[in-house]
Amino acid sequence: MNINNSPKQALKYLAKGEYSQAINLYETCIQVNPTIKSNYWYLGLALLLQGEKVAAQTVWLSAMTEATPDEFDVWMRELIEILETTAIQYLNSGKLQLAEKIYWQIIEVNNTEAKTYYNLGNAIAYQGREEEAIECWQKAVELQPDFLAAYQSLASLFQRLREFQKSISYYLKMLEIQPNSLEVYENLGLCFSAMNYLEEAKACCQSSIKIQQNYAPAWGNGGIILLKQGKLEEAIARLKVTVEIQPNFIQAYLNFEGKIISHASLFTALKNHQDAEIYLELGKILVTKQSFQLVVKDQILDVGYLCLQKAREVKPEIEVKIDSILNQKQPPISNLQQNISQVKPPTGFYESTWEWAVSQGLETSNYINIYPENFLQLKPPITQDNSVHFSFRFGNQIKLPATFVAIIPEGRFWIDETNFKTAIITSENPENQESKILGDVSPKFPIFSPYSPENNPSKHSIFSLKTLPPIQNIEGTVAVLSGIFNNNYFHWMFDILPRIELLRQSGINFNEIDKFLINYQLPFQKETLKMLDIPEAKIIDTEKHQHIQATKLIVPSFPASVAWMPKWTGDFLRK
Repeated sequence: MNINNSPKQALKYLAKGEYSQAINLYETCIQVNPTIKSNYWYLGLALLLQGEKVAAQTVWLSAMTEATPDEFDVWMRELIEILETTAIQYLNSGKLQLAEKIYWQIIEVNNTEAKTYYNLGNAIAYQGREEEAIECWQKAVELQPDFLAAYQSLASLFQRLREFQKSISYYLKMLEIQPNSLEVYENLGLCFSAMNYLEEAKACCQSSIKIQQNYAPAWGNGGIILLKQGKLEEAIARLKVTVEIQPNFIQAYLNFEGKIISHASLFTALKNHQDAEIYLELGKILVTKQSFQLVVKDQILDVGYLCLQKAREVKPEIEVKIDSILNQKQPPISNLQQNISQVKPPTGFYESTWEWAVSQGLETSNYINIYPENFLQLKPPITQDNSVHFSFRFGNQIKLPATFVAIIPEGRFWIDETNFKTAIITSENPENQESKILGDVSPKFPIFSPYSPENNPSKHSIFSLKTLPPIQNIEGTVAVLSGIFNNNYFHWMFDILPRIELLRQSGINFNEIDKFLINYQLPFQKETLKMLDIPEAKIIDTEKHQHIQATKLIVPSFPASVAWMPKWTGDFLRK
């Protein structure tokens, strides 16, 4: 090989991860001409990436032993520039562990550069190690107090983790640096709203409008805040403006599951300035409890009834439609409680269903293993954004839990009215209403990655409730197929339907199952259940059965964790 071409070939080996070949070529180049310092820098880099950190540092130092102070500074800058360039290439191409390794090495050489800590934080965050990433970003803003991108990473992450107070503190820092940022005001307002600091949230919307009069998110979010406060006329006025400015924004908002589920009629009423229909549709949404974040939970009915009252005032002939809505509503719990005892929330938890089975001596009779733990190989998505979205920050692979089917004697199932929280509940001491949830089959929103500390059942929101709805007792065997976000097509296909396959693989005779508990409202739900031979006569709908207890509750696990799917789920769906 022509020695002049050796450095280029060595770089190709380096890029392909063929470190031994790269090392051999760089050593040859150094023997031929020991004065070319870049060969030392790349030789050390190849050794570092191969895992020989000490050898890499030895090579670099050997090239600098006889340097003058000026030469040392120049050569050190050359070395760091090569390391930084390579690290950012690896970061952008998803080679996160290699990028992290290089950034740590750069910090050993120079620990005063904020950008190095920021990029290191990104490399770590994309692998799902959020606490370590936070430390890096905090170090970055400590070194450079006006580092806007680092504040953005901190604020966004804490917002996603629902640690809103911390998120707010970083968004406020960002406003000190960039006082006219619409995006910052929008997210700051969302954080205030999530904490029910409604006046502060409204002030953020007003600030955005002052910066840009036609900024649709500020008008839309402001309208929702006013709705939370029960200020209906002001809220409607703002929502109308939003529709005029940017119809797509309000339509997307209204159609987003978890806020309002497919209320095209409300969008049409807003667009056409039909006040009576607007109040009617909002009242329907709130009275029938089909919303999540529109109002504070304790105010849902009050605001809903107020909307219906306003609809009647604006258009008296709409009375028939109002009566129809009110007839749909179930009797309030306060009336039911006159005849039915209140149900206490669970008193504890098992981290896993296996732990419960062992504690009851049922691990051989009532717990059926299906698939073992496995690893899902991941690739970061190609994106035009400056950073990878939080949903894809898990490194090169992630561990998925084992799957199983469990049989729970006198087991209970509970789902909240938003479909955002569920629990499988055991009967520990029925006389004292002592019960525990099974952590690995009791998902809740927000969704975290498998084995995340945030999934610990001690953090389940069911423990913050004062009471649960009355129990509907069902004699016989009930198989639980329902999860969270049951009306969402993605979760239906990848979380819910594969549980039927786990049931089949368990060997349990479907003829011996008396009922299947699952959502049964939407056309795609009915169509797919029919295709999978689930008899309609055996289906009980979670919309009408939010808290049941069965003589025998059969609970298939999820295919992995909620929103994560192993390869077999795709194979099953294709069949």
